[in-house]
Amino acid sequence: MGLSMEKRKRLQELVSEAKKIVGGCLHPDGRPMTFAELEDECIELGDLFTAELLLERVTEREANAPSPCCPSCGRVGERLPDEPRIIETDRGEVGWKEPAYYCNCCRQSFFPSLR
Repeated sequence: MGLSMEKRKRLQELVSEAKKIVGGCLHPDGRPMTFAELEDECIELGDLFTAELLLERVTEREANAPSPCCPSCGRVGERLPDEPRIIETDRGEVGWKEPAYYCNCCRQSFFPSLR
């Protein structure tokens, strides 16, 4: 994915904000953090950022899901309660609720976002 210079600049600003949140490279008692501790903190921050961004993007995708028509017969399905989904990604767990439908004609449940 190629980021524009404008987006890259904004992301660098967000990194600066994140640095302010997590603090510097010293423990509260003034001891310097080891490289491994700094790395672990950065990985945790990156994982949290990635998981939250994925959740936002999946939620947006679900809001723009295709029409609730049965993939077999094309009839509009009956809305069912949303199905909870949880995926363990490389950067952490992401959970969301996926719209579910039922076709009375075909007697099958389906999930429009999976098409």
